[in-house]
Amino acid sequence: MRRLTLTGDPAAVVEALRAFAPPAEEVRAAVADILADVRARGDVAVRAQSLRLDGVHLPAAYAVSAQAMSQALAAMRPETREALSQAAANLRAYHERENTAGRWRLTLPAGQVVGQEVVPLAVAGLYVPGGLADYPSSVLMTVVPAQVAGVGRVVVCSPPRPDGGVAPGVAAACALLGVGDLLPIGGAQAVAAMAVGTATVPRCDVIVGPGNAYVTEAKRQVMGEVAIDGLAGPSEVLIVADEHADPAWLAADLLAQAEHGAGAMAALLDVGGNLGDVVALEVDRLASEVGIAADNVAVVACPDTGTALALVNAFAPEHLELHVSGASELVPAIRNAGAIFVGPYTATAFADYVAGTNHVLPTGGAARFAQGLSVVDFQKRISVVELDRSAACALALHVAAIAEDEGLRSHARSAMLRTE
Repeated sequence: MRRLTLTGDPAAVVEALRAFAPPAEEVRAAVADILADVRARGDVAVRAQSLRLDGVHLPAAYAVSAQAMSQALAAMRPETREALSQAAANLRAYHERENTAGRWRLTLPAGQVVGQEVVPLAVAGLYVPGGLADYPSSVLMTVVPAQVAGVGRVVVCSPPRPDGGVAPGVAAACALLGVGDLLPIGGAQAVAAMAVGTATVPRCDVIVGPGNAYVTEAKRQVMGEVAIDGLAGPSEVLIVADEHADPAWLAADLLAQAEHGAGAMAALLDVGGNLGDVVALEVDRLASEVGIAADNVAVVACPDTGTALALVNAFAPEHLELHVSGASELVPAIRNAGAIFVGPYTATAFADYVAGTNHVLPTGGAARFAQGLSVVDFQKRISVVELDRSAACALALHVAAIAEDEGLRSHARSAMLRTE
């Protein structure tokens, strides 16, 4: 565990905390080669890369069948199925509230009608990490907002297991939500297949979901020919706490992020500087108990709440927990965070699974300009304009004045013709 002290400008502390997740420059060339291979050879490349990178030999028809998904759901523990169903219901309620601003029209003073049409994307590609792990929660977090948005076809890609299928929880969650397309492919080859399309994988309009460095780099390289939700990096949390916070709770919440593995970062912003020693002891005790390392955990001593919040806004964390008196009153002061967890009972783990908000969030400081996965990521807005003769006459002289100054005489003529 690292111990830091914040006294003034937060930049140095931000740099120290970001050092937990150094960039992997060597990934870029490897991903470019995989993308080029999939573009050139399609499914043949997807299968070859899966054999090379995952050690799995996929058959020619490698899509997971609806029967296999249904069998995985039937085999799931009843309590897990019930929990996933409740989580899906909460997510759907949250994202349906997001989806309330639909099509609209407004008549402006000159008489022209302007407005907006909201059109769902046709095909969404959803990446669900896997490999040795099983993340049905990531299926819910990506599929539900796509369905609420009205996406026509949802395609899920997740790394293959040795038998050629996907993790059973992922397959079960797809069956629970009625997903028809589940492909046992992962890594950059999955992103490439969704971006360019193959005989098996439909070409997608958007690719969303978290993944490792290769998945993230692949999304960066295909961005522009397909939409993406963002470039997710290792998980991170900042916890602002004062002397009233429970050290055991703080330690558990810190390690809940640290256990995400390489590059993950968890930091306690110790307001007043009184918690560091006792929390460090709790972190060491719990880390030993659950068998994980605490090398990526830090405690930053902060003189007051204002200084801590300045560090929060400079760092722009993926997750922000507020374990301080009057936590809800501090929310308006937070400009940069992927998600805010208000009060000591609101552990990040609740939103990771069942609270209802989405756990696909901006990392690496991207919360300065980005937001968590939402219905908007699966829709496009089309502007609509309608003028009658009266509105055209009212606006044409203004068009002509600007167009003439810009040297675009045909623009001016196009508008003025409507007045003759």
